[in-house]
Amino acid sequence: MDRTIRAFEKESWDWREEFTDLGDDAGASLIEKLSDDDIAVRWKAAWALGHLGDPRAVDPLIASLDFTAPVVREEGEFTLNMAAAWTLGKLKDSRAVEPLIRGLSSACSDYVWVAAWALGEIGDRRAIGPLQKARERDEFECVWQSDASWSGRVTDPAEKVVLASITERTFHTPETPVEKALEKLGEIKDFT
Repeated sequence: MDRTIRAFEKESWDWREEFTDLGDDAGASLIEKLSDDDIAVRWKAAWALGHLGDPRAVDPLIASLDFTAPVVREEGEFTLNMAAAWTLGKLKDSRAVEPLIRGLSSACSDYVWVAAWALGEIGDRRAIGPLQKARERDEFECVWQSDASWSGRVTDPAEKVVLASITERTFHTPETPVEKALEKLGEIKDFT
């Protein structure tokens, strides 16, 4: 069974139940929600757009990325970055390559790893050099995915689903997401 489906069942949250006001054009409605004042609405919309696969979301998702914070300032901002980068990887649009490459320079390993995962999904060879540089780094300021206490700090059940699904999908493999992305781009051999 898909890990994301298990996470939805475990936490009992589904983006389709969250957004009952989408009208005839769900993609356009969710894209509009990316500029909502409430950050929770924004990250939930970013997550939902990943499931819809609407390519119109690429530019607004890129605009919502901010990998410059050296540490997590607010969990909603963290979740928005994670969901937007994950969705950009799902959409596989080359317009996201440069913004995601900037994520590889973040001091936060979670941003580096989700950006690397997304770059591997997109498959654009412009990412090879920056991915190789990220692979050489071994120190980061925050390591959200290895800190099991994150689920206790997050109180919104939807946020738990989103973060658990992203970390399960991107971080839980024998190699790092950076190595996996380089493998997908043909730059290192398969680890399996």
